Amino acid sequence: MRGIKLLLLGAAVLMLAACTAQAVPERHDISGYIEAFEAMDFEAMWEYVSPDAGVDKDTFLSKHRAIFSGLGVESVEVSNLSGPDEDGVYTYTATYRTKDYGDFTNDYKLTVRPDIGGDAKVLWEYSLIFPEMEEGSTVRVETLKAARGEIFASDGTLMARNTYADTVYLDTQKVKDIAAAAAAAAPVTGLTEAEIVEKYEKAAESGTQIVVLARFLPGKLTDEQKENLSAVEGLGVDNKMYTPIRDYPLGESAAHILGYLGYPKDAPEGSPKVGVAGLEAAYQDELAGEDGKIIYIRDRWGRNVRTLWEKKERQGEDLRLTIKPDLQKKAYEALSTYLDYAKKQSGVAVVMDAETGYVEAMATYPSYDNNLFTFGVPEETWNFWQAAESNHPLFARATQGKYPPGSVIKPFTAVAALESGAITPDTAFDGVIEDNKWLPTEPGWDGGTITRISDSGTPLKLSNGLINSDNIYFAFIALKLGAEPFAAYMEKIGMTSAVPFDLPVASAQILNEGNSLTRSRLADSGYGQGELLVTPLQMAAMYTAFANGTGDIMQPVLVEKTCRTEGLDYVTVTETQPTAWVKGAVQPGSLNTLAPLLQAVVEQGTGKGARVNGVKIAGKTGTAEKSDDKSREISWFAGYWLDGYYDRLVLVMVDVAAEEGPVKFDIARELLKP
Repeated sequence: MRGIKLLLLGAAVLMLAACTAQAVPERHDISGYIEAFEAMDFEAMWEYVSPDAGVDKDTFLSKHRAIFSGLGVESVEVSNLSGPDEDGVYTYTATYRTKDYGDFTNDYKLTVRPDIGGDAKVLWEYSLIFPEMEEGSTVRVETLKAARGEIFASDGTLMARNTYADTVYLDTQKVKDIAAAAAAAAPVTGLTEAEIVEKYEKAAESGTQIVVLARFLPGKLTDEQKENLSAVEGLGVDNKMYTPIRDYPLGESAAHILGYLGYPKDAPEGSPKVGVAGLEAAYQDELAGEDGKIIYIRDRWGRNVRTLWEKKERQGEDLRLTIKPDLQKKAYEALSTYLDYAKKQSGVAVVMDAETGYVEAMATYPSYDNNLFTFGVPEETWNFWQAAESNHPLFARATQGKYPPGSVIKPFTAVAALESGAITPDTAFDGVIEDNKWLPTEPGWDGGTITRISDSGTPLKLSNGLINSDNIYFAFIALKLGAEPFAAYMEKIGMTSAVPFDLPVASAQILNEGNSLTRSRLADSGYGQGELLVTPLQMAAMYTAFANGTGDIMQPVLVEKTCRTEGLDYVTVTETQPTAWVKGAVQPGSLNTLAPLLQAVVEQGTGKGARVNGVKIAGKTGTAEKSDDKSREISWFAGYWLDGYYDRLVLVMVDVAAEEGPVKFDIARELLKP
């Protein structure tokens, strides 16, 4: 009996030993799988995957290739490999090295099962790509779109805003009577009823729910039209979702300031719009901001279960302008009221605060409606804009037009002559004038006679010469000054460069390239003819030296601040302080001499047409012949308030037929009124 017990005990021990041996998993060689993984050879990896993994080869390969390619994984490194444990599980650390997103390092668990032949087979799971993944998960790479900054006037009025068009649409799931819907929509959308029915049928066949029929700029559809459309089952008008647009509420009155958006030349399909003209182009980088990006694991229900990498978007900066919207509209209305593009008339009106240089209005006529670029300018409109009869409405005359200054340059000629000592306020003209013409008799004279409009009286001095805008007197003092001092002073006050500004400005000039300042050119330049050219904006800036009483030419400013939203805060990114472009352009002595004369120009001289009841104004007129046959002229008026609650300076330039120049006064008066 005892022997039997011993035998049974021995058998039990053997059975226990046998069971214990089965519980310890065999250590399979998984180096082939790991090597293939590190080489990103997904075909080779598949050879080690167990049939029990529950994934087919195509899914395995496509999943790996899509994720590793999308992330730009350049290499895989496996470390800390250990195992198996009692459940046949290996652990390791894998690092995915990418060019753009850094390294992704994670710890993994890999279960091995023996195959029929005894080889190691990986019981593959989605978590072997990223631990948080499971069947139905995807790795998403998405752009975080930065909102384009908006453009505000000085009082907070939006001048360029992000909004939505009024979009007329069909909801195919709600249409009960397509014939009735088509009949209601056709007159508004411009589509035929047959076209609407065809769109509906194609959408219904493809399972598309929303069909856009037409888009309209805000304000183009009346409330009645919207109500009538919405009353038909299946028709609707959306202004919050379907068609995001850039809208310019001031339209053509501020088009040359703001510009518009368009697509870059040869841009790939799907590229975003960028600024093409105006501030939209000049501040493209600031307005556009910078898109961000997020890489995350999304589960089968669309939830973000893990953010792998994120770069926050940088929202576009808003531009806070110095423009006063009511004054801007008033400037354009004055130009468009008194000028007619059909008669080839054009003009510019600039209003500045002479103390700060802030541009409060800058209008150009003719202009264009920049909202038309939202959906594409109609071909007939574009062709008209390019035709001569339109008088080039796209041309930014205030900043890009270069014009002879005529007599508005005369106060600066006087400053140059006074401050060099070439003349004093009492220096009298000493030549011979016959029939309002003067032929200089000095040696080396290479020109003809110089003509003035009317007799300024005798003796002809600076006072009556400036008040009556006498060309002879200013040719005389330019010759007394001499070419080099004249050119040096003109260069000092910016007449060989472009005034710094928020928009591109064409450079002023004294001479055409390659020419020298001969005696006749010097005389002509003294009264604003010759080869002098300057933009209206720069001339307005030059007059701040007189208007602010300091003698400094202020740098014109259009963008006072740039701001953007950062979290819950609205912060100032940049801020422009009033800055003198040319300090000491006019010295105090010259200011004291010229200030009363510029006031007299308006009160009793050539600028009488600009007088405004109850407002003391100083200023200067100017007229320059434009064509060889003298059939056209550039006519100027620069004027400024002598008292009031701020330093308003107004410059008007018109390009008109000869003798039409006085229209400048009609425009200027509108802007000089309080």
